[in-house]
Amino acid sequence: MSDDLAESYEAEGIEAFDRLTTAVNGLGSRLSGLEANLGAKVVRAEETASTASLAAANAMSAAEHAEATARAGARAVAAWAVLGALAGVLVAGGVGYWFGHASGREGGLAEGYRATRNEQAAASWANTPSGRLAFALDKAGGLSMVTACNAAGWWIETRQGQRYCFVGPAPNRSTYGWPLP
Repeated sequence: MSDDLAESYEAEGIEAFDRLTTAVNGLGSRLSGLEANLGAKVVRAEETASTASLAAANAMSAAEHAEATARAGARAVAAWAVLGALAGVLVAGGVGYWFGHASGREGGLAEGYRATRNEQAAASWANTPSGRLAFALDKAGGLSMVTACNAAGWWIETRQGQRYCFVGPAPNRSTYGWPLP
């Protein structure tokens, strides 16, 4: 039995070896297929990574360009805002000057005309006989004494709300008076 058993073991061993060989050969082909599949996936992953890297670089470039454009735009907006504010100040100052100048000019002209009217009236009266006489009395020194009622023997009384200057007789039976022109 030992020969039969040995043959049986040998046949089983060969059969097991054949099965193992078939299994190893099948595993080899499966590994080759898996290797090819993994290789394709690695290539696809590398392509995807390359595409992602290129997209990231493009995005960074676009962001830098957008930032530079925004800075330039902000500078332009700020410059226009400053120019607009300056123009507004100049316009407001000009309008204020115009209205103030016109108002001051009108007021000055009105005051000038008023003063001129008074001077014209005074000049007109001064050229009358009464005006010439009053001027001569003032030159002689008597006008201030008459208007102040302050000569010797003169006094001021108020009657019915009006002030009057009275002249009395002098003690030597003469009348006080004033110098004539």
